[in-house]
Amino acid sequence: MCRVGSIPLHMDTERQTLSCEEARAKIPQHVQGGLEGEEARSLRAHFEGCVDCAESYREQVEAKVDLGLHAMQEVEAAETRRKVERVRTSREMSAPERVLKIRTLILPLFFAWLLVQISGVFAQAPRIVLLEAEGAVDVAGRPVEAYEELGEDDALLLVRGAWCQVADGGRAVFEVPGGRFSLTGPAAVLAEGVEPPRLRVQYGTLALQVDGPLELVTQRGSLEVTEGSGTIVAGPEVLEVSWARGDGRIIDARGETSLEPDTVTRR
Repeated sequence: MCRVGSIPLHMDTERQTLSCEEARAKIPQHVQGGLEGEEARSLRAHFEGCVDCAESYREQVEAKVDLGLHAMQEVEAAETRRKVERVRTSREMSAPERVLKIRTLILPLFFAWLLVQISGVFAQAPRIVLLEAEGAVDVAGRPVEAYEELGEDDALLLVRGAWCQVADGGRAVFEVPGGRFSLTGPAAVLAEGVEPPRLRVQYGTLALQVDGPLELVTQRGSLEVTEGSGTIVAGPEVLEVSWARGDGRIIDARGETSLEPDTVTRR
């Protein structure tokens, strides 16, 4: 029998359909980050109402952390032994052997330095980064909550080929090179490029404010923005652009149409 804790008012009680037996069977998979979508949300809802299952989940997470720390300690001990052996061996080596040994040590260090430099360049490269999320928001097939639980908040990037889906009533704000845009659900957007940003809007409402180029592709036409701000509503049967300021144009079967400030253009 599980102990029932206090259930927050915002909890969706209809979602808490898991029994304790079902919940505990899913805990190992959840600890490894293997649960997504409704399965993960149902399990989290069960934790909010069941003290015993929540404690079991916490213990398994702590056990995983302890195992990682133990592995690190073993690696450090092995490295210490290797250092001692290297010192002993170097004392017994001849001069040519020492030169060869030094080269053997320097090469890995050089490649490690090169890897750090490459990583730094990647970190400074243009990215599409999630800044805020409200409601149900999925990035690259995983809910935002899953990234937060696993401590991977810094991985919330909309890379090329990744989708962002926002449920009805939800909202997501992204930073792009030169500005930002927000999605209001229901919405589905695919990142087709990062520099300059190129987004395929399957459906939804997108508000943008950018100081650099950005391209939107919809089912009714494309929107090329040099810089500016406005709101776009897109879907299979609609493309509506409420343009506030800046330079942009719509390209569709009718040709090219320049966007004028404080106008609404429909397709």
